[in-house]
Amino acid sequence: MTDLQLADVCTRIAEILISGGAEIYRVEDTITRVCRAYGRKDPQVYATPANFMITLKTRGKEPITDCVTVAKRSANLDRVGKINALSRKICASKPSAVNIHRQLDEITSEKTYPGYMLYLSFFTVGAAFTVFFGGTLKEAFIGGLLGLTVRFLENRLDKVNAGVFLKAVVCSMIISLIAVGLNGCGTVDRFDKIIIGSSMTLVPGIAMANCMRDFISGDFLSGLYTLTEALLTAVGLAVGAGSAVAAVIKL
Repeated sequence: MTDLQLADVCTRIAEILISGGAEIYRVEDTITRVCRAYGRKDPQVYATPANFMITLKTRGKEPITDCVTVAKRSANLDRVGKINALSRKICASKPSAVNIHRQLDEITSEKTYPGYMLYLSFFTVGAAFTVFFGGTLKEAFIGGLLGLTVRFLENRLDKVNAGVFLKAVVCSMIISLIAVGLNGCGTVDRFDKIIIGSSMTLVPGIAMANCMRDFISGDFLSGLYTLTEALLTAVGLAVGAGSAVAAVIKL
């Protein structure tokens, strides 16, 4: 495999890992191992949650640099796991660049779960957390329906490339307005349990876990990036829910 082909393969693997929600230290370690498997002893690898850069030196000691910007990230741990398995296979058998790209195409084209399964998951999370925080079965059912609403809104906001803060504000505001409205109509006795339960589908749990792993591994810049993103999501949830409840109560 030539240096240009290796740089291109590594860039694509890193992009898939970062966009799938992998930890930064995992991205850098994976790419370093792949480069060493093909005889490049000292690859310079730099990754953040927003971009990736790799520099390889040719046999003439000339540097070759490739980079990519990751515009969108989401939690897809199944894809991350498959890329990890592929990287181990690459290190063991050293396939050609064409073969690697073919396998990467297969991984990225696979659908992990059908749409109805994702909606069912959001319903289950919203209902379960509503009960967990002290809601009744009736409130849990409504919390599950609001979980479905969150999933629907996220799909629409993803199509316009909305940021994490905007998504948190819009989703939390709408479900809060619905919950408070149902309370005003006498459908439910308490709206707070419903809002909290259905909002749990928006809590950035994976982002918080990744930022702590990055801090522990010494990737402080990446950890701060992910922590800031998680905090912005939390602030967006508070702003959206708080403003909706305050507006309705004043009316």
